[in-house]
Amino acid sequence: MQLFLINYGLLAVFLAAALEADVVPILTGALAHLGYMKASLALVCAAMGALTGDCIWFLAGRNYSTRIEASCIYSHAAPMVERLTAWLGLWQIPASHVLYGTRVGTMVLFGVRRIPFSSFAAVDSCACFVLTSVLFALGFWLSATSVQLIGHMKRIELFLLLLVIVSGVTFHLIGKIVRRRIDVASMRAITERKRGVPLL
Repeated sequence: MQLFLINYGLLAVFLAAALEADVVPILTGALAHLGYMKASLALVCAAMGALTGDCIWFLAGRNYSTRIEASCIYSHAAPMVERLTAWLGLWQIPASHVLYGTRVGTMVLFGVRRIPFSSFAAVDSCACFVLTSVLFALGFWLSATSVQLIGHMKRIELFLLLLVIVSGVTFHLIGKIVRRRIDVASMRAITERKRGVPLL
């Protein structure tokens, strides 16, 4: 990856960031610090590449929504993703940039749901530029340890994903328990009413 970025410069940064939006900004920052490319241009190319990649996945979801919704993968993944979307709303778009393995699925899902492209682009462009800037700065200032930094970043993303899953399951179970208690209390009230027992 480093040789590809060095050999092909800013074009390589743009294309690589469209595919991998977290590792590439770190490497780009490190290479900019070492003088292989101009920092400001490299940062813009990395952010624009990440945004372009997200928009491509979003438009793919929108254009092939019928086929995607009919697929087995979507039918299995949709309930969990829909719960996550209901919980986070549009915030799922920036969250997917830091939750390991959720970026592509999130962009496709929002395309399938046909939210306005302007809303998607506004939220995602902010997310791309903020996250890319942070990762670029980390790579720039810690260029000597950028490989270790990438490893730490992957572990952090995986931890955040597990945290969201555990939180979602916990909230789901709590909601289920509360609803069950409400149902039991309602049934008890109906039974008591039928028996003519006055309710306290």
